[in-house]
Amino acid sequence: MYADLPLDALVPNPENANRISRMFAKKLLHNIEQMEKYETLTVRPHPNMKGKFEILNGHARLEVLRALGITTAKCDVWEVTEIEGRMFLAVLNRLRGSDVPELRMKLLFELLVQHSKEDLAAHIPETISYLAKLEELPEAADREQARKPAERPDVVIVDFYLTHEQRRVVCAALDNISKKFELTDSSQALAKMAELYLARSGAV
Repeated sequence: MYADLPLDALVPNPENANRISRMFAKKLLHNIEQMEKYETLTVRPHPNMKGKFEILNGHARLEVLRALGITTAKCDVWEVTEIEGRMFLAVLNRLRGSDVPELRMKLLFELLVQHSKEDLAAHIPETISYLAKLEELPEAADREQARKPAERPDVVIVDFYLTHEQRRVVCAALDNISKKFELTDSSQALAKMAELYLARSGAV
């Protein structure tokens, strides 16, 4: 059942383990503010608080709506038990697909034709520096093709699948490397981290 519910009636689930970074929260706020649209929150009638609803999916959206001064939220109300609610809480934020890198790149190229990288970076996970590198790829490919017609440009897409904890560790390492060597994006940081490891292990 779909309903517009007052934000005051929505109660965060204390067992929610899903968090987003401050950067993603800022982009989520910007998206909702600009587009005035957002994915419906999933809630269930609160088991102990009459007239209240417990959130199963949409904790970050709730905080953004509050920050924007919005008083109601579009919700999908599920009639589920405590056990079912806990199971949904565990999987709703985790059962997500992964982007096909080539299709993601194609989408970003098309968006960059219609939007500046600064405006685009305010809405999507990619950073301005990453989008700037994408903008340069076609020209770099053309130059490389002109210089070495028989060879492909030296651009490779690498895709990794990480657990939440592995992603946290990798992101922290990349952030430290970027700050230490004043690098502009995570691609450079990853390459530098690999270079330092090989040098330390004596492999190079």
